[in-house]
Amino acid sequence: MRAPLALIAAAATLAACNARSPAPPRNTAPGTATLEVDRSQPLGWLALATAPTQDDEAAPYAPVSATYPLVATAEAAQLPATANVVGTRGGVQAFQRGAPTNLPYGCDQNQLAVTPFTGPRLPPGPAWILPPSAPPTWQVAPLALTSHEASAAHHRYTIGSLTLDLARTADTRGTLTLTRDGRTVHREDFERVTMEGADESPIDLAAGGPAIPEPAAAWSLADDAAGGPVLLVLSVPGYEGSSLRALLVQATATRVLEDMSVYLYACAF
Repeated sequence: MRAPLALIAAAATLAACNARSPAPPRNTAPGTATLEVDRSQPLGWLALATAPTQDDEAAPYAPVSATYPLVATAEAAQLPATANVVGTRGGVQAFQRGAPTNLPYGCDQNQLAVTPFTGPRLPPGPAWILPPSAPPTWQVAPLALTSHEASAAHHRYTIGSLTLDLARTADTRGTLTLTRDGRTVHREDFERVTMEGADESPIDLAAGGPAIPEPAAAWSLADDAAGGPVLLVLSVPGYEGSSLRALLVQATATRVLEDMSVYLYACAF
């Protein structure tokens, strides 16, 4: 009976060791990969950092103002009096809200109604006004946008751990696919609607144009490499203006933030 008893004892010892063995380590930073933004958490507002003069190189939708470095299209009553703002480069900066005003925008003497802010100059283009309730676990930082493989039928961008692919599927249609570490987290179709007098040639994803989305800004809320949330802004030009669309990209899924989207009417086609 000694041999069977020895085998039983050895098996029991091995099982106990396995039970005590720690789980294999994960290649993620503690406290970052698990950060999720709840749907009840306010995410703030999209704003526009202005160009000080018309001659400055700027995003095509950035307003021009020598007086106000930052403007928002949201009503003043909805915005904080003192705001923490981050642009497409650098860290979070403090701004002070001013009284509503109008800025020349587009053509035909069009005016853009805005709530202006005073503070430091940011790179012209999208900026993010953080919500006053932003939790201390957020570590907001801008992400670089890099264009690759641009052709008439395909355009690829990298944005931190994200890859954004545009593919032409027909003369006036295409598909946007957003992947994170090789896993698809968002997909949508887009189409250029034909208008009388407009160019009817096939869409060119390298040149851009009406209905073709492209990344305009992105910010990580935590360690992007570890799967932290990313606020991604897409610019979608139209015949009479531009839209800025906000998407919250989390570890495995993406949420379109309709409340943060902005439409900028410029002039009639």
